[in-house]
Amino acid sequence: MRPLTILAIDDDPLIGLVVSAFVQRLGHVVVHVLSGEEGIAEYQREPFDLVLVDRQMPGLDGLATTQALRELQQSSGWRPIIMLSAGAATDEQVLALNAGCDDFIAKPVNFQILEAKINAFWRIARMQQQIAGQHEELLRYSSMEAEERRICGFLMERLVRRDLLDNPLIRYLLQPASEVSGDLLLASSSRSGDIYVMLADATGHGLPAALTLIPLSQAFYTMAAKGFQLDTIARELNHQHRIYSPPDRFVAAMMAVYSPRELTLEVWNGGLPAAMVINDSGRVVRSFRSLNLPLGILPDSEFVCETETAQVNGASHLLLYSDGLIEAENAAGEPFGGERLLQVLAAGAPEQCLGRLQQAVQEHLQEAVAHDDLSCLLLDCRPPLQAPLLQVAPEVVACELADSWQFNITLEAAQLRRLDLEPLLTEFCNTLGLDKQRQGPFSLIVRELLTNALDHGLLGLGSELKNGPDGFENYLLARHERLQSLSQGQIELDISQTGSLQGNCLRIEVIDSGPGFDWARQQQIPAGEVLGLYHGRGLQLVGRLCDNLEICGRGNQVIAKLYWGQAPSTE
Repeated sequence: MRPLTILAIDDDPLIGLVVSAFVQRLGHVVVHVLSGEEGIAEYQREPFDLVLVDRQMPGLDGLATTQALRELQQSSGWRPIIMLSAGAATDEQVLALNAGCDDFIAKPVNFQILEAKINAFWRIARMQQQIAGQHEELLRYSSMEAEERRICGFLMERLVRRDLLDNPLIRYLLQPASEVSGDLLLASSSRSGDIYVMLADATGHGLPAALTLIPLSQAFYTMAAKGFQLDTIARELNHQHRIYSPPDRFVAAMMAVYSPRELTLEVWNGGLPAAMVINDSGRVVRSFRSLNLPLGILPDSEFVCETETAQVNGASHLLLYSDGLIEAENAAGEPFGGERLLQVLAAGAPEQCLGRLQQAVQEHLQEAVAHDDLSCLLLDCRPPLQAPLLQVAPEVVACELADSWQFNITLEAAQLRRLDLEPLLTEFCNTLGLDKQRQGPFSLIVRELLTNALDHGLLGLGSELKNGPDGFENYLLARHERLQSLSQGQIELDISQTGSLQGNCLRIEVIDSGPGFDWARQQQIPAGEVLGLYHGRGLQLVGRLCDNLEICGRGNQVIAKLYWGQAPSTE
């Protein structure tokens, strides 16, 4: 620590010389002046670390000089002032202290006492320097932290696609406990029209929690858009999290995929409160509790995914929420709790429940501050107002000659056991170079034909298994069991495109090695009756999407044709 700079103000030259010499021997720098006026002028040029001022002086005395110095210190900062006085009476000491002095030494000066007091103020000066340094460091840290929060917030805004969350079927509530949220809400749609949603709650909150979520968002968007299955997405998210996040950071997450076409919900829950399916009366008719550990706990080799699937005919909405909702505590330490949540849900229409929840939580907290992020996502699962079968509007497309090509693939039993249709269809569309007008009908046709060939042709599943409220879940359970034990059988997919002066044709053929089915009886069921069933809509849908549908042989060979431009008059 540098030596002190000391200003000695005393009208007695001898005393000033003696005091200055003593202070210099202590290792400090001393400037001696003979009047209060000179002392003030000197201090204005340089704010000294310590001032020694005599009580009795002509002109400005010690009291007036001290008061003037204190006024100067309002802008330059506090420095200690010690008064030296021949009058040691209590009244004199009181006057000195009231004038602004920090200490008092009686004359003749006891140099041991003077040294001790200088050392004491030197220690204070050292502490002031340390505090000033720490203050500057805190300011730098605060500035850096603010910049980091700004950048992280910017990244989160770009990575979290608000435009996708603005889907008319989605409502959400997100209240961060700090400037940056440690909860993440994501939504995406696949090429087939399925809606994927995700709610993630990282360990802690604020900036550290938000940073662990960034790698997950991009993986989710990429895989959901391609229609990957939830268990595949969950495995990839766990893999990404273990690569890019510290080992003590985990992410509780939940994903759901809703198929408006099939009116089905599939949910993967890893460590979050149970998702709830709510009917139009606000009653919970189905819940999806956590069956999996949060992301990041298990290595890839031990990570096991378990999903649940349900038919949502007659159901209304799916509610996902983080534990910050039910654990929000008021000033008395009472959590919001699951009972209040159910009461809010039952109080009105489900589509308005997020507004009611926000108000109820605020009323519960009152003046208390939530210590965790609060997030909810509400997905509308009501059947479309139109008929559930896709209505394809007629298109008028100028006839351009198409390139002729053929694509063929044979899927064996081992491949069929781990078949993920949506990414396969996406790859088909990209590889074949199909335009957007044909991608949707093509994907739906291939999906339905391959699913029928696998489920009914090779696995021997009867559509009647889907009858009844629990039929769909029973069907999926039987499908999973039979698929895992499938040891033989194959499905051949042949896709070709031809063009002529009369028109262009996209031909899709699916052949399975199964025994077939009574397709003639299936075609005799009126379309109006099919709409009221839990099954049998696949072929009806394919028939509406394509221009020509042909079922051959035992029913294990199906050919669908799509024309654009001018269709040929004869085949």
